[in-house]
Amino acid sequence: MSETSTLIGYSGRTIGREELTLVPTPAATETHRPIPHHEIVQALVETLGFRHIGVVHDEYAVSPDGMKMFGVLDLATEMQGCRFSIGVRNSHDKSMRLAMTCGYRVFVCSNMAFSGDFTPVLAKHSKSFSLIDCISVGVACSEALSQCESRWKPGRKAS
Repeated sequence: MSETSTLIGYSGRTIGREELTLVPTPAATETHRPIPHHEIVQALVETLGFRHIGVVHDEYAVSPDGMKMFGVLDLATEMQGCRFSIGVRNSHDKSMRLAMTCGYRVFVCSNMAFSGDFTPVLAKHSKSFSLIDCISVGVACSEALSQCESRWKPGRKAS
């Protein structure tokens, strides 16, 4: 567990990115297209990389049946001793939408608690869903928030 993000998994168990690739994904239907958990994380890490933002720590929790995934990624972006983090969740069983939250303190739990300073992504897995577009917009919004907060000076009056 890190100082900037908290992930509480099923029975307290968390896994790494490599183990996430072993979680099976159900077949798509006409209206619902499950996206493999590891592909979401891979797209997120790649999109962050295009913006020169590294991941210094990440961990994930998956439900016993593999249908739900929760994760936190601590980023290399820091300001005044604070590290920026991203929380992510996904499901294959339509119980929740793909979601991302970000901030200096992120809390993600398998009991559906999901909080951060900003939640730029909430997307259904419809047949027209584009993972790359969704993640790109989410990261762009997160980066904009980070830039705004990096300009903030404690104790300074707003003009």
